[in-house]
Amino acid sequence: MSAASAVRTWSVVSCVKHGGVVVQLGHCSSRGQQRCGYFTWMASGSAKRNETCTSRPVRQYARAAQKKSEFQSQLQDLPASMLKLEYASVPLAHTVDGVVKKLLSLELASHSERLRLKEKELIAKVQRHENDRNSTEVKVAILTARIRNFQEHLQKHSKDKANKRWMLMSIDRRKKLLKYLRRSRYDAFEKVCAELGITYTFPPEYYRRATRRWLAKKALCIRVFKEVQKKKIESLESSRRAYQFIMSNPAITHQPGSASYGTNVQTGEWSTGLCSCCSDLLICALGCLCPIAVGCYAANKYGENACLACVPGGLAAMRTHMRLTYGIQGTICNDALMTCFCGIFETCRMAREIRIRNGEA
Repeated sequence: MSAASAVRTWSVVSCVKHGGVVVQLGHCSSRGQQRCGYFTWMASGSAKRNETCTSRPVRQYARAAQKKSEFQSQLQDLPASMLKLEYASVPLAHTVDGVVKKLLSLELASHSERLRLKEKELIAKVQRHENDRNSTEVKVAILTARIRNFQEHLQKHSKDKANKRWMLMSIDRRKKLLKYLRRSRYDAFEKVCAELGITYTFPPEYYRRATRRWLAKKALCIRVFKEVQKKKIESLESSRRAYQFIMSNPAITHQPGSASYGTNVQTGEWSTGLCSCCSDLLICALGCLCPIAVGCYAANKYGENACLACVPGGLAAMRTHMRLTYGIQGTICNDALMTCFCGIFETCRMAREIRIRNGEA
C-alpha cells in the first residue's frame, strides 16, 4: 500500500447478533473519497469464522404466562336439583313442574343462597343436638364455610385486600375457638377437625434474640421481683406474729375498780348472803346504829359521792352498776325491789361485797 493511499484511513468494523442472523458493517479507506459502507448478511455458521464479531445476549422481555392452578370450590358438591334452604321444608315444592322447580332449586340460585345451604350442611355434621345454634362447634363450622369462600374469591381476585383482611380475621377467630375447644373438650375437638377437614398446627415457639440490653433488663426485672416477694413475705410474717400475739394474750374485759364494766354476761354470785351479818361485824354494827351511814360508807368505798345514799333510787342505781361491774346475775327490777323492801340488809350486803372485792375483809 502506498503512502498517498494510506494518508487517511477510516475503518469501521462492527457486528450485532440478533437471533440467528449477524449484521456486519464494513470499512472504507481512501484519500478524498466519500465514506462508503456495505452490508453483508451472513448466517450463524459464518459468524463463527468471523473473528471481528462479538455476540451480546438480548434480554427476553416476553415471559410465558403461568396458568393458575384451579381451586376446587366447596359448592361443587351441591347438586343443582337441590331445593333452596327456605323451600326445603315445604312439601308442595317437591311436586311442582319443571320451570317452577328450577326457580326453587339451586340451578338458578345465587352464590349467597348456596353458601347458606353449605353452612347448614357443615353445622349438621358437628352440632351437639338438633337445636344447637350457638355452641363452639357450630361457630367453627360457620367460620370454616366463610373462610373457604374467601379463599375461593381470592383465587380469582388476588388484589382484593378487604376480603383478604376479613379472611385473616375469620382465621384468627377460628383459631381461638379451636384452642379453647382443644383445652376444654378434646374429644369434640378431634371430631370437629375430622368432620370439617381442618388440619390443626401448633403455633411456633416464641423466640427472641438475647441481646446484652435485653439480658440486663431481664436480670433487673428478676431482681426487682425477688425484692418485692421478699417484702411481701416479711409483711405476712409480721402480720402472722401479731395475730399469734393477740390470740395468746386476749384482751382484758374485767378491770378492777368502780368506773369500768366487766362483761355483759353475768354469771357470778354475791360473796355473802342477804342475812350474813356476822361475816363482817363492823358493817353489822354500823348498820344497827345508823342505817344511813352504811349507805354513805358503801357509796364512798365504791367511788361515788357519799350523799348518793340519801337520793331516792340512788342505792338501786348503785346496786345495778355494782352488779354489772362484778359480773353478778340479776335484773334491774330485782335491784329496785331488793333496795326497796330489804333496805338495810341489802345495803349491808353491798358494803360487805365492796370490802371483799377491795381486799379489806
